[in-house]
Amino acid sequence: MSLPSLRSLLAVFKPAHPPGLPHDGRGGRFVVVIDCVLNQNVRDQGAANCPAMNFEILRLCHEKGIGIMQMPCPEIAALGFKRQRPPGISIRQALDTPAGRLACAELAASVVGRVVELSEQGFTPLAVLGGNLRSPGCAVHPETSSLGAESGIFMLALQAELRRHGLDLPFRGLRDASPDGLAEDLRWFGRLSVVADA
Repeated sequence: MSLPSLRSLLAVFKPAHPPGLPHDGRGGRFVVVIDCVLNQNVRDQGAANCPAMNFEILRLCHEKGIGIMQMPCPEIAALGFKRQRPPGISIRQALDTPAGRLACAELAASVVGRVVELSEQGFTPLAVLGGNLRSPGCAVHPETSSLGAESGIFMLALQAELRRHGLDLPFRGLRDASPDGLAEDLRWFGRLSVVADA
């Protein structure tokens, strides 16, 4: 095969490039990911499931040419790194207070501001990747088509803020507390990225 023909063939498989931007290596798509997926060190004591990060989602994003936008941890934003709260009060209960909800809403506004800015520059957000089923701030339940009352306090605030800006992204947890659940979630993300390629 001649060099020009090879270049033509490779161009077919290159991800769409954002319009109006100089042509470079960017794939033009990104996923919004909770902090602890990329840095398990921010998890509450006893909640980490990996030494450092969830490498499988990084591998998938790398293979598919999908960028990652990392969100700050809402528990740390609202309660500090040690999740300080009165004795007998769970992290979820502490987040589900006027002060906790305000911290989550402010963080959601900041995150969505970045998503909107990237979208306005021609980049495509694919999904929000949340956390395990019991995460106080970031739980996403895969069996529901949308977030519900048991979803994380921050995820609910984030979805409301996205919708306020006309963005209705799919939400999915990365259930790294369950090998089977995580495998299912990674398969979902793999299918989503293929649909986005089409």
